[in-house]
Amino acid sequence: MNLLVLGATGATGKQLVAHALAAGHRVRAVVRDPAKIAAAGPNLEVRKGDVTSAADLADALRGVDAVVSTLGPRVKTDAIAPLTAAALVQAMKAAGVKRLVWLSAGGVGDSAGPLTKASWVFGRIIMPLFLKAPYANHLRAEESIRASGLDFTIVRPVQLVDSQTGNPVGVAPDGQPPKGLKISRSDVAKFMLDEVGARAHVGKLPVLYA
Repeated sequence: MNLLVLGATGATGKQLVAHALAAGHRVRAVVRDPAKIAAAGPNLEVRKGDVTSAADLADALRGVDAVVSTLGPRVKTDAIAPLTAAALVQAMKAAGVKRLVWLSAGGVGDSAGPLTKASWVFGRIIMPLFLKAPYANHLRAEESIRASGLDFTIVRPVQLVDSQTGNPVGVAPDGQPPKGLKISRSDVAKFMLDEVGARAHVGKLPVLYA
């Protein structure tokens, strides 16, 4: 499969690229600084570009089967998620590419209530005090994607960690709190990659935990 990956230089994005190449997919990554891509191989194409530019994205979408985005804000007020979502929806519609798997966060939108049930500290202290701005931007991005008509899956993981938890990946039932509060970046990347083809959650916003 030919994949366009956004956010490939981030911690989760690097895991996604590694999983995709190991699975034999062809990966095209659009990044601001190609020097930050450590991976290499005949199935990896790295392009310098602006992910908030519909024109740059339209060019990168040529010959692509699906888009996987692990973009996240570098600072709390960074609006890269909603800006990219708006540009990407426009570019994907123009290119006729329908499949999108997008990384958001557990606690965004209607997942806030179930996450608060799972962790009062996270829901009542951490989210309003430390995550208000990035979660507002994640929600704006989600709204653009949900209204797009694309075959989207928006993944909402609980706290991302670098190490494996030792637990299997789970998807919380709608409206129910997750059974775990941490999940590895590698597990999230693998779930997103598998979901591109499996299409088990098209039009849905699964909350992931492990």
